[in-house]
Amino acid sequence: MAIKHQKISMGRHTLVNTHFLSNANGSFFDEQYWRKKQAVVGQATGRGTTLFVQHAPDTCWVLRHYRRGGVIAKLIDDQFLYTGLAKTRPFQEMRLLNTMQAAGLKVPSPVAAQVTRRGMIYRADLITLKIDNAQDLHHVLTQQPATDLLWYDVGQAIRKMHNLGVYHHDLNIRNIMVDDNQTVWIIDFDRCYQRSGESWKAKNLDRLYRSLQKERARCPSFFWQQEDFEALLQGYQQQPKTASAVR
Repeated sequence: MAIKHQKISMGRHTLVNTHFLSNANGSFFDEQYWRKKQAVVGQATGRGTTLFVQHAPDTCWVLRHYRRGGVIAKLIDDQFLYTGLAKTRPFQEMRLLNTMQAAGLKVPSPVAAQVTRRGMIYRADLITLKIDNAQDLHHVLTQQPATDLLWYDVGQAIRKMHNLGVYHHDLNIRNIMVDDNQTVWIIDFDRCYQRSGESWKAKNLDRLYRSLQKERARCPSFFWQQEDFEALLQGYQQQPKTASAVR
């Protein structure tokens, strides 16, 4: 796929995935545009709200407006310091997604990104293609245990990401998706990047492990146990599947 940069005005720039669009209409990044069209078909809360919008009868997009987290969010909700287009969060995320997809990783397809700049401050948005018939692994585990085979595949998906040198800033159980075919996807690559070295990979896995422990302590019906993470590590280390992993 080809990524095309468009300078719309002095203060607005877009990146467009030409596989999906020839140009990025500014309305595409406007929440009210979609609401007036009655095309908002769902939403997810986190930092702000992520909208699922019906772009066409068979195409659903995920529209995310970049917002800050933590204490600073109370003072500066959606403003970021501008140090060049290449360093803006949506441009980095979109190009990283493009690189990962080209390498065959199961990540969201980037559609378009927008940066709106005023002086040294910018605001930003990203549109990706919604993953069909998928739910996050956290939701899955509140309903039923995952099989050893699924945990093995989660480990393999993370290993493929790490083999490409991609550091995931927030690798937690909510950023791993599973579709109806039991295919594992990894999402939310804001502030993620490619890096060299090895030590950070174990820290990524530790972060995921802590998120599982946290959810088990918080949720009385969270179907996860230590043996599940061992199945994940089998997949990550690309060990042969055990008899239990194929059940």
